[in-house]
Amino acid sequence: MTPNRKKGLIIGTVVVLVLLVLYLASQTSTDRENISKPEAILRDILTPMQNGARVIAENIGNWGAYLEGIDNLRAENEELRKELSALRLQLVQIDEYKLENERLHKLLNSVDDYRPKFDYHTTTVINRDPSTWYETIRINGGAADGFAPNMPVVCAEGLVGRIINTSEHESEVLLITDRNGAVSCMVQNTRTIGVVEGDNETTNLSMIHVPYDAEIENYQQVITSGYGGIYPQGLLVGYINNIDLQSDGLMLNIDVRSYVDFEHLEDVMVLVRKK
Repeated sequence: MTPNRKKGLIIGTVVVLVLLVLYLASQTSTDRENISKPEAILRDILTPMQNGARVIAENIGNWGAYLEGIDNLRAENEELRKELSALRLQLVQIDEYKLENERLHKLLNSVDDYRPKFDYHTTTVINRDPSTWYETIRINGGAADGFAPNMPVVCAEGLVGRIINTSEHESEVLLITDRNGAVSCMVQNTRTIGVVEGDNETTNLSMIHVPYDAEIENYQQVITSGYGGIYPQGLLVGYINNIDLQSDGLMLNIDVRSYVDFEHLEDVMVLVRKK
């Protein structure tokens, strides 16, 4: 006899025995008042097997319920993930609104002294000119909003520049960091007059045309002088960072640093002179 046939015979015999056992179990499981002794012995033998089969069946049912529970938990976790993602987005938006509110509050406070002579219009930066020839930005609002060339533009930290041209709904602003955006200024403490200009390459500013004997010091505030008719007096330009004597010995080289972060401007204000 080949191994395969022998294996098949053994499996067949086991199946027949199992079927026989199940049949006998069904016959002996009925409630009768009188049963034979062989039936009693067989019932005693089969009872543990029946109990074991019942336990196994119950466990199989429990396992099915367990797997179903896992599927339910997965679905619930997915819903929670979606809700968490939505909450994260809401928190980001709330934080952004809060930051915007703080910026606008500071911006409004920065022009309190100019309200008697100027109307102010808050707006946003929409673009920055990548050109290396001019330091300019574009802002929302144009001729339709009453904006015109030479109107001052400020932010909460100080002077930004002036409008140089407008379209219907946009305006171009020349920054004070551009050499062509020079501003007549004064040192706040000593009232020393000079001109602050940029270098077209960095956000550093220089105050020029200041005589060698001017009584000025580092960290003094520099403000607009009011000369020239564009900027009102008193707009904050920056502070003195360093003072050097020019080679001819007649004038000072004054390094001025603005408080404005020109690389990250978002909200600005246009000052419109009242009629």
